[in-house]
Amino acid sequence: MLGQSYTFSPYSRYGLGEIEHRGFGRNTAMGGTGIALRSNEHLNDLNPASYSAMDSSSFFFETGLKGFYQNLSTTDNNASFSDINFEFFAIGFPLASWGAATIGIRPFSGTGYNFANISEDEDFGTELQEAYGTGSISRAYAGFSAKPFKFLSLGVHFSYLFGNLTSVNSIDYLNHSSALSWGKRQNIHVNDIFFDFGLQTTIPLSEKKSITVGATFSPKTPLKGYSEELVARGTKIEVEGELFVDADTLRYNKRDFSNDALKMPMSYGFGVAYNIKNKLTISADYLTNGWDDITFPDEFSKTTTRTRYALGVEYIPNNRNPKSYVSRVRYRIGGHMLNDYLVINNYQLEDFGISFGAGLPLKRSKTSLNVAFEFGQRGTANFGLVKEKYFNVYLNITLHEFWFLKQKFE
Repeated sequence: MLGQSYTFSPYSRYGLGEIEHRGFGRNTAMGGTGIALRSNEHLNDLNPASYSAMDSSSFFFETGLKGFYQNLSTTDNNASFSDINFEFFAIGFPLASWGAATIGIRPFSGTGYNFANISEDEDFGTELQEAYGTGSISRAYAGFSAKPFKFLSLGVHFSYLFGNLTSVNSIDYLNHSSALSWGKRQNIHVNDIFFDFGLQTTIPLSEKKSITVGATFSPKTPLKGYSEELVARGTKIEVEGELFVDADTLRYNKRDFSNDALKMPMSYGFGVAYNIKNKLTISADYLTNGWDDITFPDEFSKTTTRTRYALGVEYIPNNRNPKSYVSRVRYRIGGHMLNDYLVINNYQLEDFGISFGAGLPLKRSKTSLNVAFEFGQRGTANFGLVKEKYFNVYLNITLHEFWFLKQKFE
C-alpha cells in the first residue's frame, strides 16, 4: 500500500502533496461527512469520539479499495489517467461498556506527476524541461473513545506520520551533444506523532429521533524529519541514485526540521446530524486547517487556510422487511466544497464534488458491503493552471463479529 501512487495531479508537487480526506465507505458516499455521525455498524475515523457507539460485544474490521480516473486539461492540452489502490484497513473493538478503541493505517497525502515542456533556446537549441514527482506519506493511528456521561462521548487519536515525497526537475538539451543536462531533486522525509481530539453529544428529541453535535480539534504540532536537496549536472538523467550518470554535484543540502521548519497545522471542525433511528440521517460538516502560517522546505509552495464544507444523507426504506432486500439497503448521497491549502499564481485551489452510494447488508449480520461513487472538479484552466475532472469509485467492506461471545450448540 505504501509504495503506490494515489494521484496524477500536477498540484501534488506542492506542500505535502495531495491530502487525502479521512472517512470510510459510509462517510464518502455522504459527502465525506462524519464529525457528528455515530453508528454501531460502522467505524468512523473523522471523529474519535464516535467509537464509543460500538456495542460492547462487537468487533469490526474495515478495509477498502479506491479506483480513480482523472482528466487533466489546460487551454491547449488534455490527458487522462486511472489507477486502483488498496486504500485502508482498520479494526475496532470495545474496551468496556463505557468505551472502545481502534487501530488502522491509511494514506495521509501523496505525490504523483510527470509532465514536460519543449522550447527553443538561442544558444543550445531544443530544450526539454521535465518535472517528476512520486511518493506518499502514510498515517498509522490508534483511537480511543470513552462515554463519561449518557449523552456525551470523548475521543482521541494518536497518529504516526511516515513516508517520503520526491520531486525532480530537469533540463535536457536535445540538439546539443556537448551541453550537460541539469537537474534538481528534493526529498521530504517525515516521521512523527500528532494528536487530534473529538467530542460528540446526542440530544434526544423523541423515542426514535435525535440530534448529534460533534467537534474535533488538533493542535499545531512540529514534525520531525528532514529535507534533502541535490542540484547536479551530467550526461544522462537518472531519477534514482545520483540523479545523473557521470554526475557533477553543484549543490547538496540536508536540513533537519526544527520547530519552525514544518508543522501540522492547527485544525478544528464542527458537525451536526439529525437522526431517525433505522430510517434517516442528515449530516453537515465544517472543517478548517490553518496551513496559512506553515513554511515548507521548497521555494514553490504558498499556502493558505484550508476549509471544507460537506452535506450528506442516508436513507433506509425499511430495515426490518425480510422479504425485500432493496428495502434494507442504505441509500446515501452527499456533496462537498473545498477551498484547498495551495495558492498558485494567486489562485486558491478549489475542489467541489458530489457523491452517492449504498450500504449492502448481509443477511442476519452487521457485516456490509459499501460502494460509493464520487464526481468532482479541482482547479481551473485559467491563470496558466490545470483543470482536473475526477471520478472515484470506492469499495469498502465492514466485517462484524461478536467479541468474546460464547456460542451455544444444540
